[in-house]
Amino acid sequence: LIAYANSFSGPFVYDDLQSIPENPTLRQLWPPWVALSPPPGGATVSGRPILNYSLAVNRALGGDGVQGYHAGNLMIHVLAGLALFGLVRRTLLQPGLRGRFGAAALPLAFTVAALWTLHPLQTEAVTYLVQRAESLMGLFYLLTFYGFIRGVQSDRPWRFYALSVAACVLGMGTKEVMVSAPPLVLLFDRTFAAGSFQAAWRQRRAYYVALAAAWIPLVLLVAGGGGNRGGNFGFGIGISWWDHLLTQFEAVTYYLQLSAWPHPLAFDYGTFWARGAADVLPQAAVVLALAAGTLFALWR
Repeated sequence: LIAYANSFSGPFVYDDLQSIPENPTLRQLWPPWVALSPPPGGATVSGRPILNYSLAVNRALGGDGVQGYHAGNLMIHVLAGLALFGLVRRTLLQPGLRGRFGAAALPLAFTVAALWTLHPLQTEAVTYLVQRAESLMGLFYLLTFYGFIRGVQSDRPWRFYALSVAACVLGMGTKEVMVSAPPLVLLFDRTFAAGSFQAAWRQRRAYYVALAAAWIPLVLLVAGGGGNRGGNFGFGIGISWWDHLLTQFEAVTYYLQLSAWPHPLAFDYGTFWARGAADVLPQAAVVLALAAGTLFALWR
């Protein structure tokens, strides 16, 4: 609350305007399909019905004032921090980690969650109102994992597996990045719970089928929006898929740098893209080395 207290008067800016005050689908909650049908055309809410509906709930509760939207964003961020806290604590209490980390699971989880929740790099996802797309998707992403780990540790796992699948579906309707959640849950299971992909599939086959089914609404939403979110993916504006891919090396390494030393931070870093492999060789070396290290650690 102290960290974000000075942000509650921040006005609508940039994509906020098109997605919130100028968005006619936020003006009623009933019938629900109105707010679940965001305007097309590449706005931040386009093709993201859960995001749009959450903004409609905000408008119904607090009108057009910015304070209510800021309070909603902060509440989502705090809930995500709590989900991360629970996820880390319960992961450290798994049989393979309990011997080394069990006694310190609570303070370690608190430290991880506190650093993540208060990290300056999170600022834009909380204070830039329409970036609720990012923070709300992040909440559902973490709840997908939290429901899974609770299910693994419960005598009645299907209550928590149902929570995990529901969170995954809601995340798919919030932002497309959620597409990676099902395979990462499987990798998490293999690493921290089941011990192998074969054991994970054998023990929780129905759960993974249900989790994978969450891709269906995402495919329908992306297809219904033309597959390119009005050009927001960068295709169709003169950038090849190869240059788009190469640019990710620079983006990933820059955000890794900012996560360790969050300065300087900027609201908008402008338009840039790599124009060939030679432009990103140092960054690619870092990312590929980290990927190789991850694979080695998983093998070990």
